[in-house]
Amino acid sequence: MTRGRSSHGFRSALRAAAKDFILKHKAPLIKAAAAGAFCAFGGAFLLFGPPRMIELTESPQFCARCHASQDGDWLHSAHRGEKCIDCHLPNDNFADHYLWKSIDGGKDVFFHFSGLGDGNNTELTAHGKKVLQANCVRCHVDMVSHINNKRSCIDCHRTFSHRRTALTLTREEIKE
Repeated sequence: MTRGRSSHGFRSALRAAAKDFILKHKAPLIKAAAAGAFCAFGGAFLLFGPPRMIELTESPQFCARCHASQDGDWLHSAHRGEKCIDCHLPNDNFADHYLWKSIDGGKDVFFHFSGLGDGNNTELTAHGKKVLQANCVRCHVDMVSHINNKRSCIDCHRTFSHRRTALTLTREEIKE
């Protein structure tokens, strides 16, 4: 029984000390809470952007601001009804999609505004080729299940940017 009373006494003393601390430091605690809320809101804003920012940056019109020649080719392609992100970003899960959207988007913005790239003569990285292949298979699963999967789809399709979309090349053209 004495153990319960000492535990109760300890809790009461702790509450009293906490109350005393809060009363003595009320202004700094309110400022710290306000700063924490501001940082949380600011972090969420930076992470997710202003309202509709994610939707805007997923539109082909947004991508065309830097990749202008690719947009013209894409408009005449078989995939003109799709968004750029449907092929060029991982679509296996939410986290992977937005991680690579920020990496690739940041890289594109850097090259565009630094003058180091014009956005039109872009080459797919090894990761980009892997993502593109996974997305081809995801959308065309019935078709690719019947073909040799030792080569990637872009070995025969889309050999130069978006200009030859959906055209199949002959073996002689591939050798060139």
